Amino acid sequence: MTEKYRPNLHFSPCAGWMNDPNGLIRVDGVWHLFFQHDPNSISHGPMHWGHASSTDLVHWAEQPVALHPTELGTCYSGSAVEAADGEIKLFYTAHSHTPEGEDHQVQCLVHADRSLRSYAVEPANPVVANPGLVVFRDPKVIWHEPTGRWVMLIAEGQSIGFYGSTDLKSWTYLSSFGDGHGRHGCGPWECPDLVPLTAPNGDTVWVLLVGLNTGSYAPGSGTQYFLGQFDGMAFGNANLPETELWLDYGRDYYAAQTFFERGGTDKPTVMAWASNWLYARQTPTEAFRGIMSLPRELRLVESPDGLRVAAHAPLAARQAFGATDRRGTGRFDHIVTLTVGEELTITLFGEDQPHFIVRRTTIRRGALRTMRAAVPGMDQFAHDYAVDFAWPERGALDITVFIDRGLVELGAADGLVWITNLFFPADPEAEARVDSMKR
Repeated sequence: MTEKYRPNLHFSPCAGWMNDPNGLIRVDGVWHLFFQHDPNSISHGPMHWGHASSTDLVHWAEQPVALHPTELGTCYSGSAVEAADGEIKLFYTAHSHTPEGEDHQVQCLVHADRSLRSYAVEPANPVVANPGLVVFRDPKVIWHEPTGRWVMLIAEGQSIGFYGSTDLKSWTYLSSFGDGHGRHGCGPWECPDLVPLTAPNGDTVWVLLVGLNTGSYAPGSGTQYFLGQFDGMAFGNANLPETELWLDYGRDYYAAQTFFERGGTDKPTVMAWASNWLYARQTPTEAFRGIMSLPRELRLVESPDGLRVAAHAPLAARQAFGATDRRGTGRFDHIVTLTVGEELTITLFGEDQPHFIVRRTTIRRGALRTMRAAVPGMDQFAHDYAVDFAWPERGALDITVFIDRGLVELGAADGLVWITNLFFPADPEAEARVDSMKR
């Protein structure tokens, strides 16, 4: 422990800056987390790829820096896959500037061994040249079994481009999605991902994740998703274009990415950067800056609002938080029964003012209000807003709160509602209790 606000059971780098998770992949039973990293400062400087590994998604060992800037530019976000021959391939955006000072972004390939300790840059880089876009980044590569080829998603301004390949080197443009769909802010869409999930009726539904920077549900950056079909060429939205769906309603859940697992999985595991671009450069830490969320396993459920993505922390994470004796870190589980108009307050860190208020607004609806006080030196950090949700038909609302020295992840309604928020309490080692009170 080297910092007042360094978490115990969430990953943070030993030193330097961290933002987006990159290249998430599971190889030979080991989970690998790469991430946007400046090892030499706690600012967003020249981007490298940091690297950490874990066997349980809870306890992480930081590894040497994996990718360094080259003559093509610094190493922006990307992904990792395991090819049929067992070779590991990393894809990232090389970022540089034109002579006129404008951003220039191209997609690059790196070959890695199975231990992910040795890396060789593809001589033919870039494997996808820039077609003339200012925003052209964050390649996410997936395997599409029905068409027998690889598909790359690339953030292209406020839309997502799809590209196809059979050899991971030669890529052909397929289609784009985004115009007129979901939420659009003043900034770009970023960090796309695409995973198939099985609906309760047995159908396969594709989930498209998109980072929105800025203008999300909560002030600042956030992660929205779309449900639909993907035929290997194009994504089709199953909902009305104006439908907005959110993977997390908090201020600090961005650039969510799933782990690639050869052969696929029925429970894709996702992680996100637990911060917000409105104030990420202002957080009061000294040796490091940046924390990752807990992993969450995704599934599809039929909710009163329709088909939705729900998420749960893996069993290992739940057990680790439930059994830890580390100060400022723990898990609290609640079953809430309220009549219409009743409220329950959740107050953390021994403070006087509540951080969350749950209210049953009607027989079928509830509201989860989240409040956060201002912190000196952090512009736009304070907030007070509410999330409307469907009250469980059985009448009782489940709430789980993960607390780790200021980082709070609250899940409710069987994983349909998540709120991830950073706090900077006066004493993160004080008893992190939950005070509940109906009124």
